[in-house]
Amino acid sequence: NFMSSASEVKDSGRHDRLAWSKRAEQRLRDELKEIALKNCKPDVENFVNCSKENGLAVIWRCRSHNRQMNACLSQYTNENAYQEYRRSKEEKLIRKREEH
Repeated sequence: NFMSSASEVKDSGRHDRLAWSKRAEQRLRDELKEIALKNCKPDVENFVNCSKENGLAVIWRCRSHNRQMNACLSQYTNENAYQEYRRSKEEKLIRKREEH
């Protein structure tokens, strides 16, 4: 059927237009990391302060601070969070293109 192959070509072309370069993907991951650091600032500061106070004993004495910080950061930087962030950026780009 001609119509179905035309729509497949259109869908394929749309996917190609929305494909992200490695550089763009890294930029998205960097943005997400900045968001994570901003939102987890208290946990990061607690770990940093603990590590400054404990020197080499940081491994043992700051373990709970480290776990808390990593738990917070991973909410924003895990693969699901990245895919959701990427999808939201794609939607914004599509809307912006449609406006012009």
